Amino acid sequence: MGFRGWWLQAEDLPSTVLFMKVPVRSVESGSQGYQATRGLFRRRVLPCVLTCVALGSVGCMVGPDPTPPTTVSPDSWHEELVEGVSRERVDPGAWWKRFNDPMLVELIAVAERKNLDLRTAASRIREARSLYGIAAADLYPQLSLGGDAEFTGGSQLSSQSFGAEKTNFYSADLDLGWEIDLWGKVRRSMQAAEFDVLAEIEDSRDMLITIRAEVARSYVEGRSLQGQIKSLKGIIKAQSETLSLAKKQYRQGVVTDFSVLQAEAQLQVAEAKLPALQYELAAAINRLSVLLAEPPGPLQIRFAATAEEFGVPLPPTTIAVGIPADVIRRRPDIRAAERKLGAAAANIGVAEAALYPSLRLTGQGGYSSTQFNRLISPDNLGGMFGVQINWPIFSAGRLRSMIDVRNELAYQALLSYEATVLNAIADVETALVAYGSSLREQSRLADAATTYDRAATLATDRLARGVSDLESLLNLERELLAVQQQLAIVNGQVASNAVGLYKALGGSWNIEENTLDVTAAAGTAEDAG
Repeated sequence: MGFRGWWLQAEDLPSTVLFMKVPVRSVESGSQGYQATRGLFRRRVLPCVLTCVALGSVGCMVGPDPTPPTTVSPDSWHEELVEGVSRERVDPGAWWKRFNDPMLVELIAVAERKNLDLRTAASRIREARSLYGIAAADLYPQLSLGGDAEFTGGSQLSSQSFGAEKTNFYSADLDLGWEIDLWGKVRRSMQAAEFDVLAEIEDSRDMLITIRAEVARSYVEGRSLQGQIKSLKGIIKAQSETLSLAKKQYRQGVVTDFSVLQAEAQLQVAEAKLPALQYELAAAINRLSVLLAEPPGPLQIRFAATAEEFGVPLPPTTIAVGIPADVIRRRPDIRAAERKLGAAAANIGVAEAALYPSLRLTGQGGYSSTQFNRLISPDNLGGMFGVQINWPIFSAGRLRSMIDVRNELAYQALLSYEATVLNAIADVETALVAYGSSLREQSRLADAATTYDRAATLATDRLARGVSDLESLLNLERELLAVQQQLAIVNGQVASNAVGLYKALGGSWNIEENTLDVTAAAGTAEDAG
């Protein structure tokens, strides 16, 4: 036989609990007790469980449904496009391969495999996926298995005096706990966790784009500095020849010692600039080594060995930038902000679900016996099943305040999304200005360098024939040095600004090329340590 009871528990104001216990253990023995237990389960427990499951499956989800935000973008770029930049749709290919520099392509491939920030980003994706698994686990029943063994006994004297006997007790239990998702609290939590996973994926893509751009910029900076050093050494050689010529003419009485000292001082100034450039080159290569997660020594040697083979990589003759709407679709930081907004909206539903009653199934059942060899027997089967209903009726505004907090967080996420879109468009506009300005400067400096070089050659020839004075040649060489150094810097700036423009446009649009291999990154991390 059995019993069931309902009662209202209101031990404190914050919650009201309605609880039902249905024992499923029978006092009858043998097969009759087992059959009674089965009948009680079919008549009382099973219908209750099926009803709760049905309620959970058709339950609603409170709170707003996350929807993509609407954005208004300009129809075209404000900055006037220079020659070499077109409004055509952006090519989805790998932009770094268009610089036609195999070493650059190789270094970016190494960074994709070994960069520590990228491996950290891959770890965050795996972490977010695990957090989603934790959230999803609340949608299902939680079962736990336990056992117990107790041994009691006393001395022979105490047994005779007080009737105590040696007894043993054994049990094997299965516990059940299951909160039915009536109002979508768990499903909203899963939704928020899913958006968090997607946001981490987009953040990792943004990191991948950034690392590629930083590797390219550091590589360009290194090659640019090598070009500046090469140009400076050429000027030093030319000024050394000028100094030798000045000394020769001084011995012949053609020029004064002042002209010799002036030529010598100009040579010393040029030589003094060399150590600073060599330091900057070493620093650039060291920064590149960090991006590759490698010690700097081997890369320093490789840069020096390939200085004559590779110069500053030349950007493609034409860069397609499309329209602002393309950037909004392309850039992963915008997509990440959109996913974070979706997660914030889903969390509003989690907070709202706390206002409504919760339904939880609890149960415990198993076998118990004083004889271990008869533990698993129908006669020793019993258990308890219950239904809990919890409805907060007073919380001093805490739950409403939590909803307000979630709404404000969603509003902040919306503002962050809008700011990200504006910053993305501003990045492209700024990159267009930088790239166009550096192209114009490069063209004019190249013309100026050619003119100064021809003038210096003529002045050297005229000085050797005694037609011109040394001071004119020194002035031309000083101007030529300044122009060549600035041209070497601008050559690097053109390539670096091209990289910055590609980065601002969202990098490679090929989604496979912009996605981390999380499994490969995990393997690399395990191998590293």
